[in-house]
Amino acid sequence: MDQKKEDVQCFVIMPISSQNGYDDGHFQLVYEDIIKPAIDNAGMSPFRADETKNTNLIQLDILKNVIESPIAICDMSSKNPNVFYELGMRQAFDLPTVLLRDEVTDAPFDINGLRYVTYQKGMKHRDVKDAVAQLSQALIDTYAKKDDKTEINSLIRLMELANPAKLNQVELSTEARYEKLNELYLQEVITSLNLLREEQKSLRTLINNDLLFDFSDEKDGVSKFGRREPMNLDVRKKKTYVRTNLVNKFDL
Repeated sequence: MDQKKEDVQCFVIMPISSQNGYDDGHFQLVYEDIIKPAIDNAGMSPFRADETKNTNLIQLDILKNVIESPIAICDMSSKNPNVFYELGMRQAFDLPTVLLRDEVTDAPFDINGLRYVTYQKGMKHRDVKDAVAQLSQALIDTYAKKDDKTEINSLIRLMELANPAKLNQVELSTEARYEKLNELYLQEVITSLNLLREEQKSLRTLINNDLLFDFSDEKDGVSKFGRREPMNLDVRKKKTYVRTNLVNKFDL
């Protein structure tokens, strides 16, 4: 390859959290055992959105890397909607992307005509080695032919569309840019507060239903309470009460 390893960032689009039908941590193993070694073997530098050290909103980092990275890998396994959203953006901009999936995930009809690398969900040692080798070679070939318009690497070329998407340059003053960023941060704060309120409602329900705390009768002028053990019928019949001033402490 013409460029040094540190000059070629390979952005990784894949499920990060646990997915239905997969063991917890499965995709982290896919990243560490298949994707990262393949990228290293291709002479590139792997990068995933959750690895950023910036304090920007993660959405901004993801969009920036989706559009600006010279090459990317997209693991379509489990058909995660966020993954397909990011893949769609790269497809729209006709950016080189190596497609990846496990053998239990059917390729969506829209991109069934594109080439992709398949790996085994069971992640056996020999299968992992084969997947690394295939993925590494696909990266090398795709990057080498990134400017070859006869290569079918995206829907733009598959459908023979004339022009891919382009970003319009919008000039924003420093003040306007900070204002937009503050709006995004404020929206994140509001979303977090709404989640906290939902948790508060659940907590109130537990308290009011006498499921969380067991307040004992006051003796010697001392009120004691603690987290209740799993209840049986006798415990449910026990006299309990909840003080309003304690519940109000949970108000936001």
